[in-house]
Amino acid sequence: MGEVYFFQIFNLLVGIIGLAIGLGLLLSPRTISNIEKMLDRNFTTENIEKMLNQRRNISDALLRHPKVFAGILLIISLLLLVSSLAWFS
Repeated sequence: MGEVYFFQIFNLLVGIIGLAIGLGLLLSPRTISNIEKMLDRNFTTENIEKMLNQRRNISDALLRHPKVFAGILLIISLLLLVSSLAWFS
């Protein structure tokens, strides 16, 4: 029974964090490009970038449509919140 409570709390926390990040990205979509620029300055991501670019160019799609990704994150977060609240009642 303790495992169920752990997953309920985990679901609730992930849902709240995801909701906050999704709302932040929805309100400020340029944040994604700013984070990418900061990461490129602090350390090199060439190996990861090569691996991602071989499969699909995810960063271009993310930078072109940041509101779509923020919306998807909001929907997933809301579903997690609703499911965890349903378990608590």
